[in-house]
Amino acid sequence: MGLVEMLTIFKAMNTNQLMNEILTILQTIKNDRNKLEKLYQFVVNEIYEEPGPEEISKKYKKIVSEITDSLLAGLICYFNPGTLEIESIPEFMAQDSEEFELMTGESADNLELKHKNWTNCIEIEPMQSYDSFKVMEYFIGEVRDERMQDKLVKALNMRKPFANFKNLVENSDYRQQWFDFRQKQWEYYVWDIIKTAFDLESK
Repeated sequence: MGLVEMLTIFKAMNTNQLMNEILTILQTIKNDRNKLEKLYQFVVNEIYEEPGPEEISKKYKKIVSEITDSLLAGLICYFNPGTLEIESIPEFMAQDSEEFELMTGESADNLELKHKNWTNCIEIEPMQSYDSFKVMEYFIGEVRDERMQDKLVKALNMRKPFANFKNLVENSDYRQQWFDFRQKQWEYYVWDIIKTAFDLESK
């Protein structure tokens, strides 16, 4: 059967028939790793689209942005959904009060922190290293320059991947694109925490 005839038949099929035909083809190559890898690369590069994150509620958009800025600065944030108040403190202050006292000469217990008196409050910490690494990996997929892509991939596979990636991308033409991409990914991270904790909707 020629290619033109095959395309004519495919166009006449409904989605279920197409799916069955595709599954039949997959069965014929299921034990051929080389062909499966080629198929996988084609699907990822030409067909698959990463599902977009849920839109951030307009009511919380500014707050989410402010929390994100604080997290990227190495702070831990406390958020009150009732009053929409935010309180940010240094990460080491929350995790090691003794170190904080040694560095500042003040006891964390003596500080008048608002969030301690909030009835409804959520603590939001910066991303774990694993999640931050994934953000960098995702960004590489946004770079259209193959040479730059290769450099970024190598940076992530070397020792000190975070420092290597930061040095490379922030001294390139992709600097602002990276900042914008990272900001957006962290905002989705923050929104997901808030939305889940308080059972909110994107309105």
